[in-house]
Amino acid sequence: MPRPALHIGPKKLVESPAPNLELGLYRTQSSALHDLKFTGDLQPWPGFLSAVQTTHQSHTWRNKVLGLTLQTRDPYTHGNVEVGDETSVQGRFHKYFGDVLNSIFTSQSKEIRFADFKCVQSSFAGTPDVIMKDVNRILKVVGELKVPWVYEHFLFDKLNNNHQLRNILAQPIRYMQSLGSVYGFISDYHKTIFLRQLVNSQGIWRIEYSPVVQSSTTYDRRAKNPPVVSSRQCFFHIGCEALNQGPVNNTTPRWVIRR
Repeated sequence: MPRPALHIGPKKLVESPAPNLELGLYRTQSSALHDLKFTGDLQPWPGFLSAVQTTHQSHTWRNKVLGLTLQTRDPYTHGNVEVGDETSVQGRFHKYFGDVLNSIFTSQSKEIRFADFKCVQSSFAGTPDVIMKDVNRILKVVGELKVPWVYEHFLFDKLNNNHQLRNILAQPIRYMQSLGSVYGFISDYHKTIFLRQLVNSQGIWRIEYSPVVQSSTTYDRRAKNPPVVSSRQCFFHIGCEALNQGPVNNTTPRWVIRR
């Protein structure tokens, strides 16, 4: 007799990795980086992974069934469509992060959702790839997506090169400043850097950036130094933090400039 399907609750789901992308043989090879540079104070985000782990461990998880584990390959939980450009990567991101996290947020009565930018009222001329908004349709988090196979988009390589890091982070930072969002991120689906903007007592704004978090990582509750958390846990943490944060007014001139 076949084994019954196993129920998956929100805690297990948020701890789990996202499926790999199925890459097409032929793909776009052009860089999608904008000709921008961030000129402000840029620092690592201290204690980011520990904060994510604390949010996860301190949260009282409601035990609701959000999915099933089947013996066969489940077409709803594995990536089957081959991707070859940014539009298809966006689609996979919305399915395996947006849809999944929205189900988790709903199960925990967290009134925040992934959405398209056009789902909020804004006079901003640009169009961020993805946002998170609250129940009042107020933008809380803004994100930028790139394809993972173009060299100029490689996030790991940029962390040790300040010049390249300022270039690749400039676009989401511009969105954050223009839209008053404390939190943001840049992702190629496989890897994500999370961002926040803060102001010190002298009125000087800065950007803090997280380590690169991989979508293939599963939460390891035994790992402490550093913690090993999933990218879904990071998005859950950012969403919870953003819910309690109003818009900010960072008027720093030429924070992001044309190169």
